[in-house]
Amino acid sequence: MAKFNSFKRKVITAGLSVCFSLPLTAMSNAMASEGYTHYISDRVEVPMRRGSGPEYRIERMLPTGTPIKILETTGAWSRVEVKINNRDWTGWVFQNAIQNEPPARLQLIEQIERTQQLNERFRQLESEHNTLREQYTQDKQELERIKQAHFELNNAHDELKLISGNAVEMDNRNQEMRQMINDLESQNIIMREQIAKADDTIKRQWFLTGAGVLLLGLLLGRFFRLPQKRGSWDKI
Repeated sequence: MAKFNSFKRKVITAGLSVCFSLPLTAMSNAMASEGYTHYISDRVEVPMRRGSGPEYRIERMLPTGTPIKILETTGAWSRVEVKINNRDWTGWVFQNAIQNEPPARLQLIEQIERTQQLNERFRQLESEHNTLREQYTQDKQELERIKQAHFELNNAHDELKLISGNAVEMDNRNQEMRQMINDLESQNIIMREQIAKADDTIKRQWFLTGAGVLLLGLLLGRFFRLPQKRGSWDKI
C-alpha cells in the first residue's frame, strides 16, 4: 500500500512537471534568481515539499500569487521561504512553478484597483475644478462689483471735492458778510448814539429858544405897556 501511494505521488508530480514545462514557464524560470521576491504562478496551487524531489512529503499547498523568497536552488528545485499567518515556513518548490512577477490575475486585480483609485481621484479633481470654476465666477462678479463701487466712489469723491471747494468759498463769503454785518451794527449803534445826542441837543435848543422868546415877550411887554386911563373916581 505504501509503494502504491509512493507511485501515485510520483505520477501526480510527473503530471505537474509536464504542465509546468511549457515555454512561458521556462522563461519565467530563467528569470528566477536567489535573494529576490518571487510569486507562485496563477495556474494551480503548488505543493511545497520537505525536500528537493517529488518523493518528499508535501508541507503546504501554496495558493497562486503567494510571495516567496528563494533561499537556494538545486537542479529543478528551489528552497523557498514564505510567510503565512505571521509565521515563516521553508520548503522546496518545483522551479517551473515560480515566476518573478505577480500572476496576471493579481496584476489585473491591482490594475483594477489602481484604475478605480484613478477614477475616484479624477472625480475628486473634477469636483474641485467645478468648485474652483464657480469660485472664479463669483470672484469675477465680485471684482466687477468692486470696480463699479470704486468708480462710484471716485465720482462721489470728485463731487465732494467740488462741494467742499464751494463750501470753503461760501464759508469765506459768510465770514466776510458776518464781518460786514458786525461793522454795520457797530455803525448803527454809533449812529443811534449820535442821533440820541442830536435829539437832546435839539430839544435843549428848542427849550432855550422858547425860553428866550418868552423872556423877550415879557421884556417887550414891560417896555411897551400902554398907559392906563383914569376913571371917574380918580378925579374926586
